[in-house]
Amino acid sequence: MTPLEYTIDNLPEGLTEGPQWLSDKRRQLRLSFNDKPLPRRGAHLWRYTDPGKFVPNSSATAPVTASPSLAQIESELFGLLEKKHLAAVVVDKCGQTATIRMSDELGKAGVVILPLEKAAQSHTPLVEPHLYQLINSEFGKFEALNGALWQSGVFVYIPDKTTISLPIHLVRDAGTAASQVFPRLLIVAGKNAEATIIDEYTGGPSDISSGAGMSHGAVELFAGADSRVRYLCLQRQAGGMNSYLTCRARIDSGAQMVTIPLALGANLSKQNFGVILNGKGADSRIFGLAFGSQYQQFDNHTLHHHAAGSTTSNIDFKVVLADKATSAYTGLIRIDHSAKGCQAYQENRNLLLNPGTRAETIPELEILNEDVSCTHGATVGPIDPMQVFYLQCRGIDYDTAERLIVAGFLEKTLQIVPGDLRERVSSLIRTRLEAM
Repeated sequence: MTPLEYTIDNLPEGLTEGPQWLSDKRRQLRLSFNDKPLPRRGAHLWRYTDPGKFVPNSSATAPVTASPSLAQIESELFGLLEKKHLAAVVVDKCGQTATIRMSDELGKAGVVILPLEKAAQSHTPLVEPHLYQLINSEFGKFEALNGALWQSGVFVYIPDKTTISLPIHLVRDAGTAASQVFPRLLIVAGKNAEATIIDEYTGGPSDISSGAGMSHGAVELFAGADSRVRYLCLQRQAGGMNSYLTCRARIDSGAQMVTIPLALGANLSKQNFGVILNGKGADSRIFGLAFGSQYQQFDNHTLHHHAAGSTTSNIDFKVVLADKATSAYTGLIRIDHSAKGCQAYQENRNLLLNPGTRAETIPELEILNEDVSCTHGATVGPIDPMQVFYLQCRGIDYDTAERLIVAGFLEKTLQIVPGDLRERVSSLIRTRLEAM
């Protein structure tokens, strides 16, 4: 069966748990996936990536085995929870089982963290109005695929006027061998609520020699008026993964949201992060980072949709490439006709460490009124040789100088990462730099 013919004839057993409305929506999404053709290669957002590489095989829902490293990650996170460095931990083992632990304080405050299918049954008034509202069959073929086949999805609810000072940390393991997983996350933050969510994707085969692993993820986030939400996505899957992730957030008046997408792993990574500023005074900031080496390919897209006036947004997306790695970044700012008095800025900076790397940057503006302040910038180039010369004049060898310059290039983004995770991310980057 060729990729263009791939369909899901029947929802497998185990994916129809939950209330009837959820089963019905899953089936509708299955039908939508079957009806939609693959995105056309060369079309918008598919100019640099072959969509056929994200088509799963016929065993898309077959059980997979957890990665050997997951036990250590799980132990470390539960240790941080006990030491009160984290507010809650969720470990998703390849969509087969999920372990959820949270502090007593969260339970007393009315915070809800549950498997999504259970939350759909026990908290229907919270889940049904939000699930599939931002990412559904109209979004695209692969988004419909996730909607039909997600396993062990996670639901996070923060009530009105609730502040969670410590991060909630989720780990989604992709298993081993040519695994295929479909993680989904629904976050609902009430009015004047505050929280930090760390969403970590790990695991997968170490190389593609025996077939690429597949990960199709979807994240929907709703932030109420005057809320303050930080969402950090760390993609550090193994080198044999083809990773596809769509994240959409909608923030209401006065809400502040910081999105931090960090793409370090996988063989092929395609990510789409967007925020809809849906109320006056809403503010969104995206600080992204992609670091590729060997033959890694990154394809990132960001969106700020100003649907209301007097809203502000800022995008700062950095890319570092070594060896034969490639990157494509497309950033869209959309400002509606009625959204006057908006301020928006986006910047994409690409650092190429050696010949053979390639970076494409495509800034896009869709501005439907003149009462705005909107700017963008992009750079692509190697390390400034004068910076290297300056450090060498002070007794620093070339390799160390290069690593220091790259570290400085990434420092602003890393400083935004929560403390306990910052060292892990910095360690991954140091390992990558030392291997160059």
